[in-house]
Amino acid sequence: MMRTFLLCCSLIIATSAYGNMPSYFNEDIDSEYRELLKHADKMLPQTDKQLAYLPSFFPFSLLDVRPTNFVNNDKQAFANFNFGVLGSRFLNINKKQLSNLPNISICKEQKCKKERIELIKQFLVDSKSEVEMLRQNTNLYIVQQTAPHVFRINNTFYSPTQLITYYPSKQAGFIPSGDYRLSKPEEAPKMLALSEVTKALREVMAKYNVAAITRVNEESLNIIFGGISDNHWGIVINHKSTIPTSGDYSHIGLEFDIVQKVSDSSFYYQTN
Repeated sequence: MMRTFLLCCSLIIATSAYGNMPSYFNEDIDSEYRELLKHADKMLPQTDKQLAYLPSFFPFSLLDVRPTNFVNNDKQAFANFNFGVLGSRFLNINKKQLSNLPNISICKEQKCKKERIELIKQFLVDSKSEVEMLRQNTNLYIVQQTAPHVFRINNTFYSPTQLITYYPSKQAGFIPSGDYRLSKPEEAPKMLALSEVTKALREVMAKYNVAAITRVNEESLNIIFGGISDNHWGIVINHKSTIPTSGDYSHIGLEFDIVQKVSDSSFYYQTN
């Protein structure tokens, strides 16, 4: 893990030659990623404060870029690469600190795993009706919250004064990407309706510090409590097939490191 991040931190993509890009990049993908970097620079004001933009790297937040067209191995490798590049750009910490940062999400001890599962169970009881609403609403596939008035629904990021809707880049399928549309809240009644219908869910997510909830398929939901880069932890509920094992991949292309059955239709996981 540390070698991977040190390598990523050394790749300053905006000034590097194409030959230094990852093996799964080509010229078009390189161009798409450069456009994304330019957009991120415009979106986030410069600051010297360390870790000011760390919440933007949490699962499905603005700088947690997902290459939806990549295969699983490349999705995982890109998660590390993207964190190395954008982390060195926006977090104002040294390479060693950056390479160690994702480890804050890793839990290998039985005690912390037990505490996590207890927290998950409490959340599932407290959010039963809100989570069921999400499962039944086919218009919703991602709900993420950074702050009460800064959140993401599907591929639109909400703030009090502006909505940004992202479209997948053509080659890599990057989300977020350099292809987006800006709108004002009053110009987007359908998006405001999704904001209203998810309000209670986002409130209970905030209470338990849940980073994001994503749809796996028509029935199954991935409730992500935390994570950075390729290190996520959470629970998958309404799982109707065989429980995965360590080494299998999640629906977003991250490798399961720890999997523990919680019920016949749910499992706790940690990716790494």
